Amino acid sequence: MSEEFEKVGAVSQPRYEQIVAELRSAAEQLTQAQFTIGDRALEIEPIGPRSGPVADTAWSVEQSLTRLAKDIGLPVTTVRQARWTASRWPPDRRRKAESFTVHQLLARINDDAERFASIDNLPDGKTHWTLDDARRRSDFRAEAPVPP
Repeated sequence: MSEEFEKVGAVSQPRYEQIVAELRSAAEQLTQAQFTIGDRALEIEPIGPRSGPVADTAWSVEQSLTRLAKDIGLPVTTVRQARWTASRWPPDRRRKAESFTVHQLLARINDDAERFASIDNLPDGKTHWTLDDARRRSDFRAEAPVPP
């Protein structure tokens, strides 16, 4: 094999594989952290029916989430999105090997049974979900077109 194919960027293929393994572990930790944010935001403000307030409280949902976001140093949109995604994926339905963003994209599937089955039905020939595969599965516009 020529030297140019033995490297990925500036590193050898074996070093590249070490980096990928390390970063997959880091990505799993990031996913867990994002779900923890969503789960705690759900605890503070459960998602209920749209017809009215869930509990008698002086705080609105927006006020509670804004305060939480401020107190943990994150944008309120991040907290809102984490809360919504966590609401769509009960802990026993989350796939540890898949990113939070994949869960977030697949969360757009309205039917619970279909959504829960989708995360375990990997695209043909794949060992994990890519963001584009998840976008396609959830009918959200993919960034890279699929070649014919």
